Amino acid sequence: MNNANLSRHFAQAGRITCSLALAAVLSESGAQAQIVGFGRSSAPMYGGTGMAPMPANPFPPMKGTYAPSHKAPDGTACISVHPSTRPQVINPKIIDQLVTVNNTCGQSINVQVCYAGSSDCITVALSGYQKLQRILGISAGSTAFRYEYRELY
Repeated sequence: MNNANLSRHFAQAGRITCSLALAAVLSESGAQAQIVGFGRSSAPMYGGTGMAPMPANPFPPMKGTYAPSHKAPDGTACISVHPSTRPQVINPKIIDQLVTVNNTCGQSINVQVCYAGSSDCITVALSGYQKLQRILGISAGSTAFRYEYRELY
């Protein structure tokens, strides 16, 4: 094999390796959209305070993409999330952004609450019929924020 054939062979092998690496990265990032934290998750639910929540996606996900949300025997959702804010005692210009997560069912459920469109999240582990208030974040003067939550399986 001469030098021209050898360099052509290595160039072709390099392109194949780059293509395979790119395909692996792209296929891995697609799976992260539906698998969060503990494994599968429910579809995200959106809310907010002081501003309109993010609009619902007009395109429903493919069937089987998300795990179903936990439901009570009457068909209502087990989990509800309510936002609120409160100024800090020492400096009222610093605002705690809170979420109150309520489980109205008898089973334990893990809930991931994030700022909408962000990976800045907290995980709330709820026992049956439990209600917990957690700080999602802190802001300098803003009482408005958007959030999304998912039930983790």
